[in-house]
Amino acid sequence: MLFKNHDNDSVNDIPNFENILSQTKINSILYSDPFLKAGFIAKLIDEAKTDILYLDLDLLYSGYIVSGMLKTPHNLSLFQPTSELWNKILTNVLVKLSTKKSLVIVDSLNGLYNLLNERKQIGKLVNSYIMLITSMARKTGSYVVVASMVRFKKEEGWILSPTGKRLIDTDMVKKILLEQSESGIILNFLNKEKTLIPSDLIPLI
Repeated sequence: MLFKNHDNDSVNDIPNFENILSQTKINSILYSDPFLKAGFIAKLIDEAKTDILYLDLDLLYSGYIVSGMLKTPHNLSLFQPTSELWNKILTNVLVKLSTKKSLVIVDSLNGLYNLLNERKQIGKLVNSYIMLITSMARKTGSYVVVASMVRFKKEEGWILSPTGKRLIDTDMVKKILLEQSESGIILNFLNKEKTLIPSDLIPLI
């Protein structure tokens, strides 16, 4: 993996994804290309040394697992929530998260909105669920990654695509925008540095 500071051309080695993700904040992964996101998530899972609790709400990653294009890692617990099973699955994830350091992946925020679209005050509800997961994760030194398909509007900033819902925007959020380059995936830490993941280090999917 290579690290490239946007202020100069210097390149430094970064050992693993634990140097990129925050344990005290929500790691908000922003993307416009679902396949770019899938490549990043696959790389993240490939390098994770902890247990992985994956809430697959858009079923893209699950599709790769079912088709055999990706192998199921031994440390992966893959959940496919439905509106009927959401509360049970969330409880299961929180219990696991409370007992052991883990990596929680919510993929995606758009899918969670779609899942809960018949609930009242859906924005507050979604934020509450994410904050609940994050609060539990901090107790065990875990990581929380929330993927969101987005677009940028000058008046509103980054919003969910295509619904236009606002992203969770607090001091507890670390925003990482995925961008494509000829060399691989660029992780653009908004208002900070950029990290390049060379294409030959990204799992083929």
